[in-house]
Amino acid sequence: MERSKPQAFLSSYAPRLRGYNNSLLTPVLPSAPTGPVSRTTKRGTTIINYAEDGYDDLDEDSDDTRRRPTGLRSLRKEDSVSRQDIAEKAGKETKEPVDVQGIWRDWMAKHRLARSDQQNAVQATLPLTLIPIRIDLDVPAFVPPPPFPTPNPNTVDISLPQYRQQEMTVPYKLRDIFCWNLHETLISTDQFAQTLVQDLDLPHRQNAIAEISKQIRTQLEEYAGVALHPLFHAEQPAPSLPQPTASGLTPRPSFALKSRDESPASAIRGTSRPDTPAQTGGAPTPSQTQAPDVTAEATPILPDSDDYNPDDTYRCIINLNLNLASMLYTDKFEWSLLHPPGTAEAFAKVTCADLGLTGEWIPAMTHAIYEAVLRLKKEACEAGGLVAGWGGLQQELPNDAAHGVEAGWRYDPDHLGDDWEPKVEFLSNEEIEKREGDRERQVRRLRRETARFSSTTGMLGGTPFGAPMEVEEERMGRGERSKKKRRFRSLSPLGRGGTPGGRGTPDVGGYGGGGALTDQERLQWRCWHCQIWGTSVWAVRDGPAGPRTLCANCGYLYERDQRLPRQCKNLHFTDPRIV
Repeated sequence: MERSKPQAFLSSYAPRLRGYNNSLLTPVLPSAPTGPVSRTTKRGTTIINYAEDGYDDLDEDSDDTRRRPTGLRSLRKEDSVSRQDIAEKAGKETKEPVDVQGIWRDWMAKHRLARSDQQNAVQATLPLTLIPIRIDLDVPAFVPPPPFPTPNPNTVDISLPQYRQQEMTVPYKLRDIFCWNLHETLISTDQFAQTLVQDLDLPHRQNAIAEISKQIRTQLEEYAGVALHPLFHAEQPAPSLPQPTASGLTPRPSFALKSRDESPASAIRGTSRPDTPAQTGGAPTPSQTQAPDVTAEATPILPDSDDYNPDDTYRCIINLNLNLASMLYTDKFEWSLLHPPGTAEAFAKVTCADLGLTGEWIPAMTHAIYEAVLRLKKEACEAGGLVAGWGGLQQELPNDAAHGVEAGWRYDPDHLGDDWEPKVEFLSNEEIEKREGDRERQVRRLRRETARFSSTTGMLGGTPFGAPMEVEEERMGRGERSKKKRRFRSLSPLGRGGTPGGRGTPDVGGYGGGGALTDQERLQWRCWHCQIWGTSVWAVRDGPAGPRTLCANCGYLYERDQRLPRQCKNLHFTDPRIV
């Protein structure tokens, strides 16, 4: 019976992704030749292959399969057959659950890292700043290991399917999009990359982990300068500390003991307290502290509150163009740069439900909105608080509103608002290949644009509707301008760290950021407080142990609270180092 089988002992996730069509692992199939390759002589004349032209009619009547293929046509037939076989093995379509041989790896028997409640509470004291992350990794062709480790051949038949050697796979492209919290402290980028590589059963595990972690860290460095700009990022006040009592002693939190019927099933057992009765039946010692009275009251949310109507001071227009598998989604709508976190997720969920899109479109649409918003925030920072097309005199948002009002019904008698309508199209294989090349060029262009995000150079502080400030140009002596350009053009890790527009974190702290680490320093650097490795840190900050001793999260808490939290002490002490 299926019920008697052990649960969570095997995993068929990686084999299913390698064999069936999905948007995470895309097989790279060899392209078909456009035409026959013609050979020419030294004089420029074409060489005629008489073997191909003279024996084509004999090949149809002959039943002898021992003849060696000599013509170009027969070779092209074999190429097309091999391409068809490869396409059948990878990227198959399925509409129902499939039965695939499960695999077992050594990491499945190891326990996952568990955090205590106090360690999990540290994340609640940090702000939420979501950064769109895009993973693009080339997976070469490899031979997967057998589903089960090979046992003793004298006791087990190794010709069984679970011990049989696997076939060579095709090359894949790993493409993933998600949002990462800039102040994430419970899981590091190295831990995330290690879990992803293990779940997908990728080859060259250490190299893949290091590359994925580097891509996440690099994009965090690039977007941090804009995401933490004071124009859009409000500084959170420090939590109020408990006031001392009249006797001069600070009260300690205590837990009120409840009866067995009132206490939940997940209550902590075995807690040693003064008022806990002894196991030997002794009299309980009265507690010196009492639990504070906690009351809660629910109030309705008014229709004109910010929860229903968030601030739309920086309203702009977003054009979405998403492509997943054979489907293309295009949309155009207005959006505010001051929408709180969670608005994009709610918008994507409702839009996908209205259009009947699958669940994988929700994170893709959310990622695209966050990516477009950060790009527009960069433009607003460079303009001193003004969004292009709106926010100034004689400037209107091109939203096609009737009678030039700020918002309202669209007035488009020619196209009837066709551009503002969400559309879903199905693409053919030729269109998919064409859009694939366009996507590669667009990714390279976005990387060049976001490479400037890591620097605060050119960003002007300001308030809504504030005029841009004029930056006075630095006066340079003879030859200083060319020297400065050569210094900014340096490709070395040391020179790239403080380069405006470079991919490293700026050397000067900007909007909550900190200093940078070189590639060599990352391998040996660890946070003085939480012990996180430098390969998972996007910025370093000063602390009580000296300059550049704390990670970005510990440095933020130390700057806000003037002390380091006890809960995140040695939080990543047992994390392995990724080389």
